[in-house]
Amino acid sequence: MPQRAIWRSLTALIVLFALLACLIPIGFVTWHAWQSRAAALERGFSEAEDLVQVLSQHAGRTFAEPGLILQDAIEHVQSDGSGPAAVQRLHRILVDHVRASRVIRELGILGDQGYWRVSSLPQLPTHSNADREYFIYHRDNTDERLRINTPLLSRLTGKWTILLTRRINDADGGFAGIALASISAEYFQAFYDTLKIGALGHVALYRDDARLLVRRPFVAEYLLSDRSQAFFEATRREPSGRFHGPSVYDGIMRLAAWRTLEDFPLIMTVSRAEADVLAGWRGSAQIDIGVAVAASCVIILLGGLSVVLLRRRIQADSAAAEAGRQYAMIAETATDVIVRLSPEGRRVYVSPASRDVLGYEPDELLRSNLQDIVHPDDLVVLQQTLTALQNGTPRSTVIYRGRHRNGHYVWLEIAFRTILDPDTGKLREIMASTRDISARKLVELQLARAKEAAEIASRAKSNFLSGMSHELRTPLNAIIGFSELMARGLFGPLGNTRYDGYVQDIRDSGEHLLQLINDILDHAKIEAGEFEMHEDGIDLSEAVQFAVHMVTLQAERAGLVLQADMQPGLRLFVDERRIRQILLNLLSNAIKYTPAGGQVRVSAGFEPDGDLRLSVSDTGIGMSDAERQRALQPFAQIDNERNRSQQGTGLGLTLTRQLVELHDGRLDLHSVVGKGTTVLVRLPAARVLARPTAA
Repeated sequence: MPQRAIWRSLTALIVLFALLACLIPIGFVTWHAWQSRAAALERGFSEAEDLVQVLSQHAGRTFAEPGLILQDAIEHVQSDGSGPAAVQRLHRILVDHVRASRVIRELGILGDQGYWRVSSLPQLPTHSNADREYFIYHRDNTDERLRINTPLLSRLTGKWTILLTRRINDADGGFAGIALASISAEYFQAFYDTLKIGALGHVALYRDDARLLVRRPFVAEYLLSDRSQAFFEATRREPSGRFHGPSVYDGIMRLAAWRTLEDFPLIMTVSRAEADVLAGWRGSAQIDIGVAVAASCVIILLGGLSVVLLRRRIQADSAAAEAGRQYAMIAETATDVIVRLSPEGRRVYVSPASRDVLGYEPDELLRSNLQDIVHPDDLVVLQQTLTALQNGTPRSTVIYRGRHRNGHYVWLEIAFRTILDPDTGKLREIMASTRDISARKLVELQLARAKEAAEIASRAKSNFLSGMSHELRTPLNAIIGFSELMARGLFGPLGNTRYDGYVQDIRDSGEHLLQLINDILDHAKIEAGEFEMHEDGIDLSEAVQFAVHMVTLQAERAGLVLQADMQPGLRLFVDERRIRQILLNLLSNAIKYTPAGGQVRVSAGFEPDGDLRLSVSDTGIGMSDAERQRALQPFAQIDNERNRSQQGTGLGLTLTRQLVELHDGRLDLHSVVGKGTTVLVRLPAARVLARPTAA
């Protein structure tokens, strides 16, 4: 076969392999990105559902407290009458309730004509509320249950307020007025503002008749509107659910979850923008694609490793998703048991949630003793806590084991709070809230096991990279050595001058690939904890002179001014080879990203605490905050016009930072777009053997 035909065949074969090396990883990364996107969306739904569960419990507890207080106030009105002394006594009770509550802003009793009879305010309002929708409702309906009314602007404060009201009947069952408690919408707003759901995230609380009570972010006009009918049709069919689609308010694609409260006619919703949920995924996908493109020239040799790593990553994602689903299932079944205790410690009320937590009916727990329920090893701690509460301790929390009706024990967390008599200051009763935390302990154990498995997989990856890099270096050294002999013509000329250029290209390519493999090997050794340091006393100025000498030709070709501000006599206890590697990496990067006519400068100084500060600065193109964070990530490269013309794996700064940290130091990167970059290497004072003498 003619030589030209052989050359064409080999060229076609090389091109084919190159195309496959580029197309296969890109296609693989695209598929993986799609799978990761689906996993990210599922995690977003799970987080929204978990948050809805927590916020539903918060809303239930928030409205339960004023509901009980209003019932107590109505009983006082019906038993004490409306005499001046009774009114004054009830006023003090209402004031104490407001002071003790973090939720209630105002309590009051309105007569059958809408005028204020009793209020927790210092001045009794004189206006009538007979024109308010909630008053008209109770006047025209015999429903005595707690009613949560739509938000309205308070006539006293001018702020949006949520009113909780109950009807008061006279002895004949007729309408005698209402009891009301006000909760500022700002209470919910402040709490919801602390949630990390993204800048476009929404949290909203609705009545089951589609009227909005609270929304984050707050928009006053939405309080007078309702949601789409389709949404509330769904909430009537299912007590909880999720939604993925454009918002009816702003058209933004959202992931939403809702839950209907068990004890109140309310619906809690949490909505996150799809863009916020997928923000992390987009960054990860961009990194994966960049790695695939950059590694296309060596992907054939490392294809098997890529498949193994991908499989482990999918397994890790699957394990994390399974742990998240188990956590969501446990969180959905968690409820609190509310218990009221007399000053002597005797139970006077147990909420129905006891059936789910301990399997007992409330009446059974009212008749039982602590010894019947509490684990013997935890009984003393619980009794000591009750004694402390009886002696003046206002609050306390205890974790103990409670015996289930079936005979097994469950972990419980009980939070106590004392309620004092407003007149005498003596202990009137003790409130206790108990929740089952057995599921949480199980999830903690599962997450610890998953973390351990992920660490084992990471170590296996690093060990494989280290071994493969060693195997690749041997043939590369042979390629470089033989090409060097051929370039020098040690055994005679090659016969054609065109081969001289090919041999030089082979040698340069081999040296470049060897440098890449050396960087990967060092990175893998550091991650695997097998990197060896050879530390000794060195003169830093000599190391700087060596590095400057090595990059001087590179700086001259780039048209840059290279400066070194060092004083002799500065001695350090370090690995000399690695310090030179740090300096060469930083100087090469500075020259690489500095246009012609710029400056690159290396200098050293001391911090006030004695630490050494080694600085490499340039007047180059600089980086934004996002680019600066990306530059410190393994295998990451900044996407700009100047960087596209350069070669590298994206390991330079990452490896440099790791080498600095092996010397107990720290690397900081400061950069301004268009003005330049400064890299600061800080080494501890303990590594300084001698400071330079004054000139």
